[in-house]
Amino acid sequence: MPVKMEPLVRFPEVLHQAPLGRLIAIAGHVVEQHWGRYLAEHHGLTSAGMRVLVILARLGDTTHREVAERSFVRPATLTGIVDTLERDGFVERRRDVNDRRSVQLTLTDKGREHAQALIEMMHSNRPLTSVDADPAKQAVIREFLAELIATMSEGDVGRLNPDKESTDMTTRGPRPC
Repeated sequence: MPVKMEPLVRFPEVLHQAPLGRLIAIAGHVVEQHWGRYLAEHHGLTSAGMRVLVILARLGDTTHREVAERSFVRPATLTGIVDTLERDGFVERRRDVNDRRSVQLTLTDKGREHAQALIEMMHSNRPLTSVDADPAKQAVIREFLAELIATMSEGDVGRLNPDKESTDMTTRGPRPC
């Protein structure tokens, strides 16, 4: 039985006083949990399975290795994900007729239907809160998150060092959470 967590909205003072880096971490965790529950309940998928479906919907039939690279997992890790998706009727494995060692992954009709529904939902741009319902605030949030993702994707963990403070927003990492 899943553990039911107390909603953090009961503690608004904690949220309003938390450092921004901590709020981002909490928000990411809460959104991932919510999304995971939605995927499981409405699509019978995990977030890893959903990523595979979306990749296949965009690329069409492609190799196991290509899907692993685009999913940011090792091919061996992808094997278990694809096993589950195949068992549940979302994807099929097919041997490449020109190279029998190569496995092609393809969506089934069920997989295509679920992938399309998820893609439409992700691109619907529905506001998640009353704050991002305001286009001006949404633009600021979007700019901040895009820069945060780009900065954190660069892989420089030195940015997290609190002794390396900088006034330049492009080089300063988040404060410790």
